[in-house]
Amino acid sequence: MINRYRQLTFWHDSLPGELQPRPVLDRDIEADIAIVGAGYAGLWTAYYLKQIDPSLDIVVLEAEIAGYGASGRNGGWCSSHVTGIEKWFEDPQHKAAALHLQRLMFKTVEEIGWVTEKESIDCHFDQSGALEIAVQAGQLNRLKQELAHLRELGFGEEDYQWLDAGEMKALLDVDGGLGGFRLSHCAAVHPARLARGLADCVERMGVKIYEQSPVLNIEQKVLTLPAARVRAEINLITTEGYTANLAKHRKRLTPIHSMMVATEPLNQEQLAETGFKQRYTFGNFDRATTYGQLTADKRIAFGCRGTYLFGSGIRTSFDPAEPVFDIVRNTLLQFFPGLRGVGFTHAWGGAMGVARSMQPSVHFNPSTGQGWAGGFFGSGVAATHLAAQTLADLVTGQDTERLQTPWVNSPDAHKIWEPEPFRWVGIRYTRAMMQVIDRIEYRSGRFSPAVCRVLDRLLP
Repeated sequence: MINRYRQLTFWHDSLPGELQPRPVLDRDIEADIAIVGAGYAGLWTAYYLKQIDPSLDIVVLEAEIAGYGASGRNGGWCSSHVTGIEKWFEDPQHKAAALHLQRLMFKTVEEIGWVTEKESIDCHFDQSGALEIAVQAGQLNRLKQELAHLRELGFGEEDYQWLDAGEMKALLDVDGGLGGFRLSHCAAVHPARLARGLADCVERMGVKIYEQSPVLNIEQKVLTLPAARVRAEINLITTEGYTANLAKHRKRLTPIHSMMVATEPLNQEQLAETGFKQRYTFGNFDRATTYGQLTADKRIAFGCRGTYLFGSGIRTSFDPAEPVFDIVRNTLLQFFPGLRGVGFTHAWGGAMGVARSMQPSVHFNPSTGQGWAGGFFGSGVAATHLAAQTLADLVTGQDTERLQTPWVNSPDAHKIWEPEPFRWVGIRYTRAMMQVIDRIEYRSGRFSPAVCRVLDRLLP
């Protein structure tokens, strides 16, 4: 059983100590607050609820182990990016609140560093920043347009720093790099260390965590598990990509899988080939997202691609020999051709939660005692922290600046996904079009600005 968890990802395999599951909940209990899901959102919510009111009796219910899902499988980008925030920027009604949300996200990256240091969570936090790199003319044009838009919104050089080809090469020697920008509000982390360390931390604060204890249903403040029931006045759902497993919540978030690989530790010669001098996170401006980081033990952990499974199916284990991982490995080698011949030690995938609005949300209804946070769509390492603070504020009735943001109790959060087969066709078609357009752009060098604007409107 323990080996099964270690085999999930490089991140789980490299965790220190025993990976022993916590006790199963096998008896009926009562609590003030029940949180479903022991990922970042659930654990951070428990942490901040206890910060506000240490007397609260809080239980966290996890179907597997803390950090089993996206919180233990992601690329380790603790980034201030919020998926879908561009829609709020473009809406005059929400623009000011969206700018406020973005500033809070800048701050939250630093706060995660402070808290992990304070609580002795050794998650390899390193705020060297993120590099968004253009490797062909179409990407460079889009990056310049993006930076101009960010400047119009009031974000300065201290937030997004433009780098020409020479400046980029001095930071990271990506093959064919034409320039890009550095986002200073981003840290590289070891995601499973963060999740497991946070679980240990909230346990020390008095939070009870039950693992291998899946919630099957929530009805009238009673949560039903295979061998127990939990009665709680307040119940909070923080299951992200696994929300489809909950009865009555199947269409709130749909799981999209992303794929990752990890190299063997790089020697000095190989490191010199890449030009890594700091632990930057990095990616290019493909429409099909790429993301990587240099780990603390000098590997490159890299991800891209992904898929949707019919009926919101979720995969939790993967065979490294699957063809999709060849695509991921080859994509990494396009960044660094000098690494050809490097060994790859791990390959895995994981499900992200995607809302129909393509935007995350934080919701709480005091009359029913139900709340949730989710829809982070691959940008949740930092966003879950701010969302959890916000959810804790809502639950305890705090009046804070975090509540003046567009993701709080947004009506768009109640949008649900279309039934099958329309959901499968729509998602798969959009994904395929993104990949086709990327391939065309690489072959042709660039599209005309007018075509780029149309494509970005259709496939943001």
